[in-house]
Amino acid sequence: MSEEDLYLGRAPLSMAAEGIIALLIGALILAWPGMTLVTLTWIVGLFALLGGICALIALIGARKLQRGVLAVTGLSGIILGCIFLAWPMGTTAVLLWFLMIWLVLYGIFRIVHAVRQPPEDRSKWIDIGIGLISIVVGVLMIALPVLEGLEVLALLLGIYAVITGILLLSLAWTEWNKRKHMHNE
Repeated sequence: MSEEDLYLGRAPLSMAAEGIIALLIGALILAWPGMTLVTLTWIVGLFALLGGICALIALIGARKLQRGVLAVTGLSGIILGCIFLAWPMGTTAVLLWFLMIWLVLYGIFRIVHAVRQPPEDRSKWIDIGIGLISIVVGVLMIALPVLEGLEVLALLLGIYAVITGILLLSLAWTEWNKRKHMHNE
């Protein structure tokens, strides 16, 4: 197996798109601290939906080992995003529980994805970082009282989205450079 074959399926454009979306949504959440729970639900729903779409786009040309993780992450993000956007009123607390669970599962899937990368692929540590941050934020959200801590919850989600966006852009840049290096050899 060639070095290039080891890295097929890492879609830098999809990662960059997801990173930009995360940065924009994180900045929006942080810039609007007094938002309502319904507005936060809409923003999070949009993030989950677009992140899911990016994961499914990354399926194109993905290696066999990566397809399951990308499919589950993508489909769960799309389903969760659609639910958030379709029913933001009245069921927001239940939907936030789905978000918390999705963050933990997304983190686990990112870590599994990273572990399946070749040992010499140092960019897997960025994936592990995204996974760990997702799990920590999901667990922290579970630990925070939803109705009492909306501002804390929004702050936590905003910071999470900005950090994840930066890490995804960093990962995309690393993958672009890796591909450029392989094509120049």
